Amino acid sequence: MRRAYNSPGSSAEADHNSGHSFPLCKAGLSLLAFLLLCASPAIAQRVQIENTMGVGPNLGWYQSGDAEEGALFFGFLGRARLGNNVGVEMSLSYRDAELFHTGTLDPHRLTADVTYVPVTFSLMVFFPLGSFLNPYATGGVGYYYTIESYTIARTAPEEIRQLLKDEQNFEAGYHFGLGLEIPFSSNLAFHGEFRYLFLGTEIKTIRDLTTLDTDTKNSNGIMFSAGLMLYL
Repeated sequence: MRRAYNSPGSSAEADHNSGHSFPLCKAGLSLLAFLLLCASPAIAQRVQIENTMGVGPNLGWYQSGDAEEGALFFGFLGRARLGNNVGVEMSLSYRDAELFHTGTLDPHRLTADVTYVPVTFSLMVFFPLGSFLNPYATGGVGYYYTIESYTIARTAPEEIRQLLKDEQNFEAGYHFGLGLEIPFSSNLAFHGEFRYLFLGTEIKTIRDLTTLDTDTKNSNGIMFSAGLMLYL
């Protein structure tokens, strides 16, 4: 049975984690401003994208709620537009390591770097505004190859080393979000997106070094992305 345990640095960690919201809000507002700036030349062209397929690169930022530091990611998307309002998407990306705090072995902090290689599948529903802005809602599932790498002090007992062993596995997850696609022509479009991700990754932590009481953190979090799509 786990017992309640509050580490001396818990309040400091809470203050530290609360500081994530401000840069994330700035990132979201910056992305929105950039999308609106890109929209101005598209308004004059008035093009529609429908009944076609496309591929393109994207990049962005991911932040798990339990992580101390988020990470950049990049990858490629494939989209099929089925008429004017429906689309499907498949993506393959690489997400750099997020940093998680997993315990304290005085005077050392124990941490974990968690890297992801996800393949995701999404359904998209577009709500065209005229013929130059395409906001959309999206949702889907994904499979995440997850690499957990723990950093442990050399003086750590063998019991702790066994509890915090490196792991590699596949995790299923699902997501939903909102996005905006701006077509520059019938063959080229810019898009930006916000998603919330639910992921079953369990990052092991040690709450009490005396009793070796353990807990887990997860990778649920938010992501902002932007990219280009080249349509046929």
